[in-house]
Amino acid sequence: MAPTQEGQQAPEASARPAWQRLLPVLALVAAAWVGVHWLTGAEDRPALMQGDAPLLTLQTFDGNTIDLTALAGQGIVVNFWASWCEPCRVEAELFEDAWRVERDNGILFVGVNRQDTRAAADAFLAEFGVSYPNGADDDHVWSRAFGIIGLPTTYFIDAEGKIQGGVAGPITSAQQLTRHLDKIRP
Repeated sequence: MAPTQEGQQAPEASARPAWQRLLPVLALVAAAWVGVHWLTGAEDRPALMQGDAPLLTLQTFDGNTIDLTALAGQGIVVNFWASWCEPCRVEAELFEDAWRVERDNGILFVGVNRQDTRAAADAFLAEFGVSYPNGADDDHVWSRAFGIIGLPTTYFIDAEGKIQGGVAGPITSAQQLTRHLDKIRP
C-alpha cells in the first residue's frame, strides 16, 4: 500500500469487498443460530416417522420380550439411547421419574440401546436407577424401522399403535415430556 498525505496506508485496488470480509462472521452467526435452534427447539421438530408404529419385538436385558403388537391399548414411549451419549444422560433420570408415575396409568416406557456394549449399557442403567424395560438393538432392526439417525431419539405411540410425536435430541424438562405423554394417554 502506498502512504497517503497523513501517513496512513491507502487501500489497494485488490482489497476484498466488505461483504467478503463479513462472510466468516455471517457463517458463525448462522452456525450459532442453528445450534441454539437444535438445542431449544427439539420438541417442535416434526416426528422423524409418523403413522403406524412398526410391529417389532425386543429382547430385554432381563430376558423378557417386548412385543409392540401385544401392547395395544397402552401408550408407549420408545427411547433410543447409548451409554456414551451425553444428551441421553440428561434425560435418563427424567424418564425414570416419569415411568414410576406413569406405569400405573397405562403408559409403558421402553429403552432401546444402540451401538453399545452390554457392560456399558448395564452400568448406565444402574447409574440412573432405570427400572423400565430396556434391550439392545444389536441387529439394528428397531433403529432402521424407526429411522433413527442420532441419539437420543424418542417416539410416543398411542393406544391404537399410532405415532403421535417424536423428538430427535434430549427431552430436558418434565413439562416437555408431559406434553408428549398427554398425547398418548389411554
